[in-house]
Amino acid sequence: MKRYSVRKILVAAVVLSLIIVLIFKLLNPTPKGKSIDKFSVPVLTKDEKRALRRYNNDYHLEVARVKGLKEPLDSRKDDKTSVKAFCSRYDLVEITDNEYYEIPHLRNSLPYLQESAKEFLDLLGERFCDQLEESGLRKYRFSISSILRTLEDQKSLRKSNVNATPNSSSHYYGRTFDIVQTRYFERDNSTPVYTYRLRNILLRELIKLQDEGKCYVLLERQTKCIHVTVR
Repeated sequence: MKRYSVRKILVAAVVLSLIIVLIFKLLNPTPKGKSIDKFSVPVLTKDEKRALRRYNNDYHLEVARVKGLKEPLDSRKDDKTSVKAFCSRYDLVEITDNEYYEIPHLRNSLPYLQESAKEFLDLLGERFCDQLEESGLRKYRFSISSILRTLEDQKSLRKSNVNATPNSSSHYYGRTFDIVQTRYFERDNSTPVYTYRLRNILLRELIKLQDEGKCYVLLERQTKCIHVTVR
């Protein structure tokens, strides 16, 4: 009788262990595809590097002035009311985390773009993810470091970033955003991955979009960001 009871207990323990393992796998599925650290990505060619510096800040500023907000915002005071009211007043849309990119705490900018610029940002995210899938890689999100700046933001940024232009910035007009070059996030994972391999995949998609006449791209060396203005 005792042996029978012990056997029942052992069987129940094994079954319970299997159930726990199964539940764990269902809640924490193994990511599909290869990790970026196990994948070889070619370095940028001389032509690609030239393409990423073909259009300087003057080009970005000109298209932003023509197509963006009529004038820069003085400060963040208008953003203190509500997101809906702010977006309605300036014809902007809020930018939030999604499956393609993440928006960290923005210190010197606000998370808003014109609708067409937001659509471009989502298109970039889709094409980046498509390229990862085609390469047999896991899904990663890129990280955005700066979006819409007010005059007050730009003045504050000048104190810590000598590359921030003192008077004019394409970030004033709701058509420009900066992407961190090497910080990415594997989907459903909050731990950042720092790699130039994903940057090069993303940059090649941006070069294609620039060649299609959809944006200007500037690879900034000192700030370690990718400066993008939607055309």
